[in-house]
Parts: sequence; structure tokens; C-alpha cells
Amino acid sequence: MSAPTYAPVPTTSRPLPSPPLPATPSPFPHITQSPYTALGLGYIKKFREEYLSSLRPFSEFLDINRLSKPDGFATVIARLNYNLSYFQSNYMLVFLGITAYSVINNTMLMFSTGFVTAGMYFISKVPQEGIIIGLNRYNPRQLQTGLVCVAVPMFFFSSTIGTIFYIVGASAVSILGHAAFMQEDFEGDFTNIV
Repeated sequence: MSAPTYAPVPTTSRPLPSPPLPATPSPFPHITQSPYTALGLGYIKKFREEYLSSLRPFSEFLDINRLSKPDGFATVIARLNYNLSYFQSNYMLVFLGITAYSVINNTMLMFSTGFVTAGMYFISKVPQEGIIIGLNRYNPRQLQTGLVCVAVPMFFFSSTIGTIFYIVGASAVSILGHAAFMQEDFEGDFTNIV
């Protein structure tokens, strides 16, 4: 019995045409599309306009004369309700500062985050038909799967869970502690009304 013969499959050297992608509306229509928006600077502009516009002065935020021990649980709850809304932007900066400190001090986590961010950026630039690496063609979904397979061990070894618990714990202690011990500013409320 002889071996079967196989005929070569004809191939084309030109890439297959990709269907046009439908235009999707921007989730933020008030932000104009610019080259800076593609880099995420539109989100920074939105953050600055919405959150940092209500930033309280640090002389008021760190006023030592208004610090006092609360009388009871009802006082703590009243102070938390008032201060968490009044100093919301300041507390956001405290949280972002603690997060930046934690990520900068964990070099492996910083490298892993940069690696995944750069990988996702480059995968987003790959055409739908994929790229050829060696003798194989890989589409963007396969590249994303490969990136996840590399990223999960990287984040595991960079103690991401411990860093997240540190950020949550340090933020909760500093923000809730400040809000509980800072007296409400009733004088400022009455001067705004009159």
C-alpha cells in the first residue's frame, strides 16, 4: 500500500481584507478628541475639573486647632458624615499619594504594571488579521491570552495583594482618623449663608 499524495493548498501573498469597524460614539462627548486624549490626558483633565476644583486649602485641611477627641459614637458619625463630603477632594489626593508611594516602593509591581500597560498598548495596535512571529500568525486575542499568562505570575510574585491591603488599610486609617478627629466647621457654613 502506497502513501497518499497531498496536493499543496494555493495561498495568496496579499493579506485578507478586514471589514470596516463601525464608528462608536465617545463615552465622554464633552471631551474633544485630540492626540492627548489618546494618551489618557482627557481623563486627567476631567479629574482636574471635577475633583480638584473643590480642593480645600491645606491650611484648613491640616488645622491643628480643630482637632479634638470626639465625645461619643454619635459625634464620630456626625463628623464622618460632614468631613468625608467636605474634604472629599483632599481625601482623594491622600489616597492617590498612598497608592503612588506603595507602587513606587514595590519595584517589581511597578515593572509588572508597566509591562502589562505597554503590552496592551502594543496589542491594540496589531491589525485584526494578526502578526507573524516566526512561522506562526497570532491574532490580537491570542496575544492578549499570552499576555495574561505572563502577567498573572508576574503580579503574583510582586505581592500585589499585600500592596492592595496596605493601600486600603493605610488609606482607611488616615482618612477615617482625620475625619473622626476633625471638628465640623460651622462658622464657615454660616458665613457662606449670610
